[in-house]
Amino acid sequence: MTREKTATPARPVPPQLKWMTLPLLLELVSNGIGLLTLPFAQEQLIAQLQRTLPQLGVENLELSPALLQSTLWTTFFILMALTLLLYFVREGVKEGKGWAWIMSILIGVFSLLNLPFGPLIGLALLYGAFQPEVRAYFGR
Repeated sequence: MTREKTATPARPVPPQLKWMTLPLLLELVSNGIGLLTLPFAQEQLIAQLQRTLPQLGVENLELSPALLQSTLWTTFFILMALTLLLYFVREGVKEGKGWAWIMSILIGVFSLLNLPFGPLIGLALLYGAFQPEVRAYFGR
């Protein structure tokens, strides 16, 4: 005898959930573009440092290519980790996981500091997270 699996009824997905999934998708695409352009950023990094360091009172600082490469690789791995985090949070939001709701709020708050488009994304995430239908979807 085989036992048939009974499907648990799925919770209806509120339409307001788009206020969370779309900003997370925008962040994901933005980080993906950043990852693709990062290998070409060494000259821009050098030029930015040459403009900024004299303003800070640092003169005649010799930057080795190894230091610049390690900075770019560190940035790459941090951005890759953030991109993976955004992907898993977005999937968790679509599935209605409670941890994803909390992470979305944290991402929304930190996005408020990321100029120029971060505040718009952060506000949309926070607006969506605190909609009554969305909170009910997450069991909050």
